[in-house]
Amino acid sequence: MYAKGMKDALPVMAGYFPIAMAFGILANGAGVNALDGVLISAIVYAGASQFMAVSMLAAGLGPLSIVVAVLFMNFRHFIMSASVRAKLTKTRKIFFPIVGFFLTDESYSIISLKDDIDDPRYLITLEIAAYSSWVLGTAAGYMFGEFIPAIISESMGIALYALLLSLLIPAYKKEKQALVLALCAGGVNTVLIRGLQLEAGASFMISVVSISLAATLLKNVLSVKGEGVVQDEY
Repeated sequence: MYAKGMKDALPVMAGYFPIAMAFGILANGAGVNALDGVLISAIVYAGASQFMAVSMLAAGLGPLSIVVAVLFMNFRHFIMSASVRAKLTKTRKIFFPIVGFFLTDESYSIISLKDDIDDPRYLITLEIAAYSSWVLGTAAGYMFGEFIPAIISESMGIALYALLLSLLIPAYKKEKQALVLALCAGGVNTVLIRGLQLEAGASFMISVVSISLAATLLKNVLSVKGEGVVQDEY
């Protein structure tokens, strides 16, 4: 199981390292010192939220605003953790906090597509390997950030979108509706930010929750109608 966890972690590690480097470079350019930047990756460990937090720091926003925004942006982790928990019937509860802390969008994407993941050796190996790549990548970004031109440093932020796109593609291959949901959530988020001038964290949370609830309700309604049709045939 250790080998399997490491094998499944390799694609995530390959994606994490350059993205974490981009974060380290951007954090360095925003005036965050190396120790604080690496600690952000080690403690917060949430890619998009870290980029947002550094941007808010650079804009001079207060700690409370940053904490609240990061909390809202990462609220989905409660839902992901609950989903993974439902699959763990053999894993001892002592491992749950560890699995929950190191769970990310990328590791959840792998776990959600597999059935035989109910083993702490697999889960922790997968997550710790990805975590190590992220933290080390951040440190490497600080080092490289001292030598590369500013124009390259400023362009590093686009790497995060490439990583998120790599998560959407496998989900789309499994469920075609994933693309529709992603587009709907993006549309709602755009309207909330540009039309209603909501904060990014609040608009993100509202978009995800509203589209998820709407999709769940629609799926349940269609399921009930489908069962009714089957019963009528009998």
